Amino acid sequence: MKGDLWLFNPHCELSILKEQQHYTPPKMIKKVQNDLSVLMMWLANNNDSILMVNNKVNKEWYSRMQSVVGININFVTPKSIKEQKITFKGVKTWGKSPSIISDLHFLDPTYAPFYQWDKHLKPIFHRQFGYNVLSYIIDSKLFNLLCKASLGSFCSSFGDAQKQIEKTFTSNPYGVIMKLPYSSSGRGILVLKRNEITPSVQTWIESAINQQGSLLVEPLLIKEFDFSLLFKKYNNKVEFLGGTSFLAGLTGQYFGSELNRFKKRFSSQEWESILKSVDLIKNKVKDEKTLEGYFGIDALVFRDSNGERVIHPCIEINPRYTMGHITLRLEKVVPSSKKAEWRIITKHEVKDFKTFQEEMEVKYPLAIKHQKVQSGFLPLVDVNLVQNYYAYLLVEDEEI
Repeated sequence: MKGDLWLFNPHCELSILKEQQHYTPPKMIKKVQNDLSVLMMWLANNNDSILMVNNKVNKEWYSRMQSVVGININFVTPKSIKEQKITFKGVKTWGKSPSIISDLHFLDPTYAPFYQWDKHLKPIFHRQFGYNVLSYIIDSKLFNLLCKASLGSFCSSFGDAQKQIEKTFTSNPYGVIMKLPYSSSGRGILVLKRNEITPSVQTWIESAINQQGSLLVEPLLIKEFDFSLLFKKYNNKVEFLGGTSFLAGLTGQYFGSELNRFKKRFSSQEWESILKSVDLIKNKVKDEKTLEGYFGIDALVFRDSNGERVIHPCIEINPRYTMGHITLRLEKVVPSSKKAEWRIITKHEVKDFKTFQEEMEVKYPLAIKHQKVQSGFLPLVDVNLVQNYYAYLLVEDEEI
């Protein structure tokens, strides 16, 4: 009997929308899953196992990772589990979803209680859940927080969406952002920079409403930076784990996070509003029976029409593990005084991951002491096993 088996299933929200056990993720999300599954080691415990497509990890890379992770991690495939008759204490996943039953079809039926889907969980994955929490926070009228006038609206027809777009552009010429109620990995989002609904935009809106029943239309904000608030909830007790500032594209694609600088991003008054927002979030969700385990809230700081900084405390709630939870774990292996970041890059940014890694290792020599990365470049994935996505940690040899 080993530890738990971890499954990285970034397609969980899309499976929930379809309510399908036998769900096939889009190719892009499947590539994310295949290349970044190994990041689950930052959430795992000693002797846990991570499910991968290829578990033949480079021994030198793993030894280096183990020197900072500090625990033993096993890498397994469906084939190795069956052939070696490997057993586990339990199953843990990135997020709950109906498709877990097919994702883990090769496991013995005795594990079924660990990943059974409860249809009553679906509403907490809908954007309306986060919207309700945001409205609750706004009612408290905290310093430098988003006001009700900046709230978006859910539209259930093309006509409603058209009116809301027109209304939003009137008060916010910067643009409009439209979001599907269920989406993941930056998908299901459309940005309009001009008040013009072209035939392709109309088709997108009608298709979105037809598939999901509604669409959230919001003002496009002049973003200064993104951040996340991380929590875990068990037995109606909600614990705030911390926050991270991160890099994301216009439609929400995650690129990475800076370490050790979250609180420094805010003025003392802003920080007080953040802490009060956290208390309001905890109070609002503590009685939500279906929300259990780890969850994260995406938020941001933007500039209003007067150039003043404003906090948007809840863009959406992710009722699962997030990259922010991995960031908090990475911060534990970096001295708190050091400037650092971790990044996820794609093959479109770097022609060859192996060449990139070799160059970075020369440019930023790795120094590990007392299970902490004191400085340098640390690959967070085995470069030999990735094709489309690559992740690394970079600790600069300077104090914050």
